[in-house]
Amino acid sequence: MYCRFCGKEVKDKAIVCTGCGRPVDAPGSLLPLTGKGWSWPAMAGLIVATFFFPPVGLVFGFRGLLDERKKVQAAVLLTVAVFMSLLMLAIVLGL
Repeated sequence: MYCRFCGKEVKDKAIVCTGCGRPVDAPGSLLPLTGKGWSWPAMAGLIVATFFFPPVGLVFGFRGLLDERKKVQAAVLLTVAVFMSLLMLAIVLGL
């Protein structure tokens, strides 16, 4: 079988590709790529928490980038976190 991300040949029972390190979408795999990202209430909670404490968004955003199912949500969360960090920095410095 071949990795669907990098095209390297992997063993039939492999869980992770040795070429790119991504999970192999194999029957019986312990790390399936199907599924959902964060639920809407969880995402809304993360964004609200990020408004008051931007490191929350930075931490969850970077962790979300590691999961294929959460990449888009993680990018949104990181965008909000960076914006709020810059805004808070401007307020603290009096700009």
